[in-house]
Amino acid sequence: MSKIHGCQLGDFFIGNSPEIYRICDQLQKASLTNIPVLITGESGTGKGLAAQLLHDMSTRCANKFLKLNCSAISNQFFELELFSKAEQVDRGTLFLDEIGELDLALQSKLLHMLRDFRFMGLSGENERPIDVLLICATNRDLEAEIANGAFRADLFHRINVLRMQMPALRDCVTDVPILMSHFVKLYSEKFGKDPVPPSPSFMKVLESYHWPGNTRELENMAKRYVVLGGEDHVLSVMKLPPQQLARSEAIDLTTPLRVQTKRAIRNLESKIILSVLEAHNWNRRKTARSLDISYRTLLYKIKEGGLPRSSKTSLT
Repeated sequence: MSKIHGCQLGDFFIGNSPEIYRICDQLQKASLTNIPVLITGESGTGKGLAAQLLHDMSTRCANKFLKLNCSAISNQFFELELFSKAEQVDRGTLFLDEIGELDLALQSKLLHMLRDFRFMGLSGENERPIDVLLICATNRDLEAEIANGAFRADLFHRINVLRMQMPALRDCVTDVPILMSHFVKLYSEKFGKDPVPPSPSFMKVLESYHWPGNTRELENMAKRYVVLGGEDHVLSVMKLPPQQLARSEAIDLTTPLRVQTKRAIRNLESKIILSVLEAHNWNRRKTARSLDISYRTLLYKIKEGGLPRSSKTSLT
């Protein structure tokens, strides 16, 4: 892990803004308690990672951390999944992600279990107590949901004992260069590439971006920067004002034209190959046929371009 001047918890909560110091402080204090935690914030701000860090820093770290995504499971199976995970996670941590997606009927069942931390086991035996640290997360405004009759006020007060609001990246833009440099170093090591520090002008462009996907978007852009070999591949997926894009694509006056042309062609070729690989679910033989090149040529170009060799290391 690279050395950061400022606050750092894990590989995601990094910077020197007041917002990141607040989050690091809250995470450290919350890890010393056993009270329910509600983590709120926009998508991409690291709510799930914060939940995992809370568990890892707590006295429950030797026991299980189990996640249940409330938006990814049908109402028919939610109760079964909830009870199953609660049974497995005794003395550990239960993380209910996207809790704002539960309908009112399931909210009532969850509230019943939480009142005394008791549940009916899957084998049908009598209710018995469970010992869990409960962490919930949502990107919804639960107070507004309560006002609209879509979320139970009593459940909200049960889970909202300790509240953590994750900051949007646009509210702590001074952390963007620190995060970008960290992610570039991190993924250069993971992908076996020599780290190429982003230029100061490129960092200025990143600081002026609005980051709708927050830190997760920045992390993915850093992966593209490392894998595809430069700033132009990052800029191509960023919705920048024309004047910023023009500044960011300034021609390098110190490099010969033939070198710049060769580099641009290689970068474009790598981008096309990566797109076709993803379209074929990383089947390299189908990719070679689609590109009308030999399988051996494709393997050479994947290696030459420093592209991931499988979907496990692909961009997300």
